[in-house]
Amino acid sequence: MGIQDQGLKKVIQKVEAFEHRMYSHPLHSDPSLETVYTLCERKAQIALDIKSAKRELKKARTVLQMDELKCRKRVLRRLGFATSSDVIEMKGRVACEISSADELLLTEMMFNGLFNDLSAEQAAALLSCFVFQENSSEMPKLTEQLAGPLRQMQECAKRIAKVSAEAKLEIDEETYLSSFKPHLMDVVHTWATGATFAHICKMTDVFEGSIIRCMRRLEELLRQMCQAAKAIGNTELENKFAEGITKIKRDIVFAASLYL
Repeated sequence: MGIQDQGLKKVIQKVEAFEHRMYSHPLHSDPSLETVYTLCERKAQIALDIKSAKRELKKARTVLQMDELKCRKRVLRRLGFATSSDVIEMKGRVACEISSADELLLTEMMFNGLFNDLSAEQAAALLSCFVFQENSSEMPKLTEQLAGPLRQMQECAKRIAKVSAEAKLEIDEETYLSSFKPHLMDVVHTWATGATFAHICKMTDVFEGSIIRCMRRLEELLRQMCQAAKAIGNTELENKFAEGITKIKRDIVFAASLYL
């Protein structure tokens, strides 16, 4: 055709180079080329189908998350943490101060006055249920001064589970209740009254390291409970939680190093 354009010449050269590579490839003379090519096309189509399915799954999850969000907001409204217009109430502001344990349940307990008649030692013991996460084969035989508050806490937890179920939020009441473990209540109470570490270790089959870990988590939770009590202007309760910190934060449990 007599075309002298350099751009066209470069394109023709590339086409020729690719043709040479294609015809010299071992598959070009392979009798099963058509079968292999069909399988390759099928693989590419499957990859596209997977990509499309992932997009659909992401959309479905977003819808499910939105449904769950609506259910959770419904729970907050029914428990009085937010208004019907989703404006945060006092309960909600108090719950925002708690991040190391179940803020809904702890806030409900505070507003129900569950901590009001407890001593600092009892309050610390009860809060240990929220931070102890290990397994123990021994369930302690609690005295009434600890068993009573535990029952009240469990009643509050049952109410939250019931409200959550009514709001169509998936929750298993037994699983929820069993997440609050009273296995170290008597240990924490005894420690807060001034017992030695050697003494409390004999009271349970829980490892010493787990006891120390629980105590340190408990101290953090007590600090947050102080802030929560301060948020509602309850100085007496704030001082009680602060006293709880003072009573548990001592000796080897809070030593900078255990190698002393």
